[in-house]
Amino acid sequence: MRLPITRPALVMVTLVAGSTMAAQAEDHPLGAMLDPHHHGQLIYPPAELEQRRNGTAHIRCTISPAGFPTECQTTASQPDFALAAENLAYTSNFLPAYEGSDPVQSTWEKTYTFHAFSDLTKPLLDKTHLMRLPHYPEAADVAGIGGHISVTCQIDQIGVAHDCTASDGPAILQRASLAYFGLARYYPALKDGQPVPGQYHGNINWDPTHPVDQKGFR
Repeated sequence: MRLPITRPALVMVTLVAGSTMAAQAEDHPLGAMLDPHHHGQLIYPPAELEQRRNGTAHIRCTISPAGFPTECQTTASQPDFALAAENLAYTSNFLPAYEGSDPVQSTWEKTYTFHAFSDLTKPLLDKTHLMRLPHYPEAADVAGIGGHISVTCQIDQIGVAHDCTASDGPAILQRASLAYFGLARYYPALKDGQPVPGQYHGNINWDPTHPVDQKGFR
């Protein structure tokens, strides 16, 4: 009996129509380091993202010799940005500072910058609450089938996708792209501060030459 093997696929997703958001970090080398392989997710606060608010959060934590934060202090432009930074820290592992060969208590700090696409007239894909990354269909992956698929959806006032259509391409990748964008949640477009229907455009580049350890987004 052959057991299914899931191979991570390279799926480059371009979130067009007002879906660009970013969080950047500025390092302050004070000893401890965030473990690059075991750290939490920096979540863009939904209330701030819905209003397309930008902001920053500066966090400073005491890191124990065992590599976990024991106390954190945060200053931010909005309280939700502070909570996002603290959530990342408290759900992360750290590489402690060393004196000689012994780990010691130290400090770690970062400044996170939150930036959302400012166009209120177009919906935003709610990446925070996606159940998973785009899944490369096994049959397409094994057969080396790739392609660039564009999807257009109508997003209603409560952030639900309707009437999604896909560009030309392999049928199996069309269906996978429609499933990804059609089953997602969105922040609706705004007009005079109120949610209104809007159109969303998204793209997925399905690349069959992906590295075996690729996790999806790049």
